Amino acid sequence: MVDYTESFNEGIRSAEKSDANKAEINSVFSDLNEQLKIPTEGKIVISRVRFYEPTNPLKITIFEPRKYYFAIAAENPRAKESSTMELAKWHKDRSGYPCKITLGSDEIYCEDKEALEYGLSQLLQDPVVGDTLHKLMQLPVKKKIEEDPNEEPPE
Repeated sequence: MVDYTESFNEGIRSAEKSDANKAEINSVFSDLNEQLKIPTEGKIVISRVRFYEPTNPLKITIFEPRKYYFAIAAENPRAKESSTMELAKWHKDRSGYPCKITLGSDEIYCEDKEALEYGLSQLLQDPVVGDTLHKLMQLPVKKKIEEDPNEEPPE
């Protein structure tokens, strides 16, 4: 006879491990962005973003949902206009690890935190990614609105 109680308990342990893995992955991206703040003057933030696959407008139907994928993307939060640009495809397992970074025709498999850190390091060293990041950093920056502390706020 199947022991459903043990299966249930294993599912709970798997969920807890999955949560820990996902938190660890998030912390790696947080560390990456924290380290990039100074050399980029806050002009680069790297995150995981959902992109929609291009579709043929002649084939769109209400019965077929748009397909999407996840990617590692960079944006310049200080730019005047939206600036999110894809750097590499991103795939994460249901439990967090392994995850995969697809950079052109290369695939970098990351089984743990150290492998993910290495993969992101490789991503940053790629010449196409470097060019994309450089272009993002060159975008015109939003002007700061300087406030007069003596001026009454508008009603």
